[in-house]
Amino acid sequence: MPHPEARRRHAGLLSLVVAVVLTGCATDTSDGAGGAVTAAAQEQTAIAVPGVVTCAELPQRASADGTATDRLPPLQLPCLTPGPSIDLSGLVGRPVIVNLWASWCGPCREEMPVLQAAHEQYSERVQFLGVDTKDTNDSAADFLGVVGVTYPQVADADGELLNHLGLPGLPVTVALDANGRVVETHVGQLDTESIDDLIASVLP
Repeated sequence: MPHPEARRRHAGLLSLVVAVVLTGCATDTSDGAGGAVTAAAQEQTAIAVPGVVTCAELPQRASADGTATDRLPPLQLPCLTPGPSIDLSGLVGRPVIVNLWASWCGPCREEMPVLQAAHEQYSERVQFLGVDTKDTNDSAADFLGVVGVTYPQVADADGELLNHLGLPGLPVTVALDANGRVVETHVGQLDTESIDDLIASVLP
């Protein structure tokens, strides 16, 4: 019979997985209609999306402040639109809201207008970054154009950041302070109140 502590750890992990499935979209590696794809399934190229600013707008510099465990990993992700690749561990200089999403994820599509509205409201104090996850650039660009998203976007076709966070599904939003440290991680769809809470957590 399993030790009581082992049963508790198993139950806690199961609860987290169930919560993600109920509040978001579990990812996969299929390439069927509406499914996710891997980088090997297609060649990803940058696409111009009217209104979306270049990744050069992101605060980006090397920093020795903090430790590897309190910031995002040193992943180099290509800009979805023409622009430089971004090192996630170098998002330093101002607070950043990092949203992991995909065009095939229903809750991601529903929360995107909330994120865009927050970006418009807080753009002078907080930077926003979208991480299109296990998706195709064409599908992502089409959706961003329809919604009218204007903040920078990078592509993570293999879901490396999601895997690093240890979460099985989307959407996920991470709040970084001006030193690049992870302050809060929100799993599931955002509403106006929850995005305001995330932003408040990283503002001085």
